[in-house]
Amino acid sequence: MAAKDDPIVIKKYANRRLYNTGTSTYVTLEDLAEMVKKGEEFTVQDAKTGDDITHPVLTQIIFELENKD
Repeated sequence: MAAKDDPIVIKKYANRRLYNTGTSTYVTLEDLAEMVKKGEEFTVQDAKTGDDITHPVLTQIIFELENKD
């Protein structure tokens, strides 16, 4: 079991769905953006390989927020 201070693990599946293992729920990029704003620590892992893909996902969040109307 993860310690309280450990970052939340978000798993990204091949179908582009994001799963918050801390709350056992699916989340959106907007949800992750809110987590960043609240200062919550998390990592994003590829569900198949286990690779850390946090930086590309954060980049995607920034890109999508900048391109919103």
